[in-house]
Amino acid sequence: MKNKILLKGLDLSYSKEAKDFKKRMLGRAGPIHLKNINIHLYEGEVLGLLSDTETLYYIKEVLSGTLTPTAGKVKTHGGILSLDVMDHINNPFSLDSFIEELLEEYKSGKELGKTIELLHNKPVIRNNLSKKLKELSRKQLAHILLEISGLIDVEIIIYTNFHEHLEDVDKFRSIVNMHEQNGRGVLLLETSLEPIEKMANYFTWVSYGQIRFEGSVEKGVEIYNKYLHDKSMVKNIEQESLFDLEWKRHVYEDASYSENFKRLGKQQVSVLDNINIRKIIITLVLVFIMVLSALVIFMNISFIGESPTFTEEQQNLNEDVTSERLSYAFVDRDGLEMDGTMLPQYTLLEVTAADEENYTVKYRDSEKTVTRDEVLYFNPASLYTEEDFMTLLEYTSPVIQNNYLFYSNYLNGEREFLEQNITFDVLDENHGSVAGIPITYHFSGDTVFSMEFEGAENNTITEDLNLSGEVTIFRVDEGFMIYDSVQNNWNYLRR
Repeated sequence: MKNKILLKGLDLSYSKEAKDFKKRMLGRAGPIHLKNINIHLYEGEVLGLLSDTETLYYIKEVLSGTLTPTAGKVKTHGGILSLDVMDHINNPFSLDSFIEELLEEYKSGKELGKTIELLHNKPVIRNNLSKKLKELSRKQLAHILLEISGLIDVEIIIYTNFHEHLEDVDKFRSIVNMHEQNGRGVLLLETSLEPIEKMANYFTWVSYGQIRFEGSVEKGVEIYNKYLHDKSMVKNIEQESLFDLEWKRHVYEDASYSENFKRLGKQQVSVLDNINIRKIIITLVLVFIMVLSALVIFMNISFIGESPTFTEEQQNLNEDVTSERLSYAFVDRDGLEMDGTMLPQYTLLEVTAADEENYTVKYRDSEKTVTRDEVLYFNPASLYTEEDFMTLLEYTSPVIQNNYLFYSNYLNGEREFLEQNITFDVLDENHGSVAGIPITYHFSGDTVFSMEFEGAENNTITEDLNLSGEVTIFRVDEGFMIYDSVQNNWNYLRR
């Protein structure tokens, strides 16, 4: 291994903008996904980086240049080839055109034609040339991308979670070894320790968006296995909330935001840099309103129009008090017939009236009175149990845990766009079931408003969180999670 650094990530931090208006005005960051990550990939090195699926996604996107970090910088010496099976599972183009388009970024002329010919001779490629990428299995996609990576001469190769999609791990190892011998830098982004232990010669472990270990593979495996052993000793939810508390504090404490996300690269800081401009603006606006109010009172300014009598004011007040907030209901697991149509579970209904025993629900132009047991009442303004989304994610099926970022990205979007990018087994005006994957999208008109999916096998959430009812509604950071313990399924809504 030589000392030339091919890929360098310095103090990389990434956070989304806070959705809460107050937090944005106070200059606070939203959810933090990466915090002060440092990565150095040397020539001829295979660096194994272990973390959860979500963190690996942000690391891959930042290092490959498709996502700009909130702080820090990435430096590269040479080209990057970033490969992730999950980036192509919904690709509508044929394999033939995909290969040609990808290779054109790295090769040209006779070399391009020769490489395409070599790839066409591979059985897994030759037998699927006319198929669309979204029609291929993840195993096939992994093998195809692996074959392509073996014929591209590029300095830096990033493989993201390839191990879980491959049965022929020896093939993966041989290509990685070839890159290593040719002096290239290989970055293995993995959720599993096994491929890192077998192929890497340096190890980095990222936990809660922060580097928790960096060093030899042997030492890293020892430390990580001890961590898993300690975590397995957790016996209840109180202990679990305290487990890794110090690491969680490092990421989520508000006091650290100003340090982690201040501007970099400045040798001097002016006085204005230490002043929160947003607070100044808010203060000036409030002062202006106060001055204007005092002026109105002093000059006894009256607005056009007659003043309402006390009776009229009291009548309007009563009307405001008695008017009900707009609330909704979901069709429960038994379905609901309205206007001759059987509506499936989680179809959204508007509640137009309610009494102690019944709801009047509206679907399109039809109304129906139902008992309170026939539907699941839902009011976004209610004080539902608050829970961390990532905590609830542990009680979902592995398909969702590994891919929720991709599939939830369509929520609140246009139904037409979803249908253009996802293949469905069942599709009607109310819902669509994704082909080959246990996910169902529910529609409200032309909008994708929720996503239904399975819970974890042998789900323990009822015992762990002491759930009492058959259906529980949780309020999470970006919306609501509804859990049906009878069917062991979830429905996720984003605000």
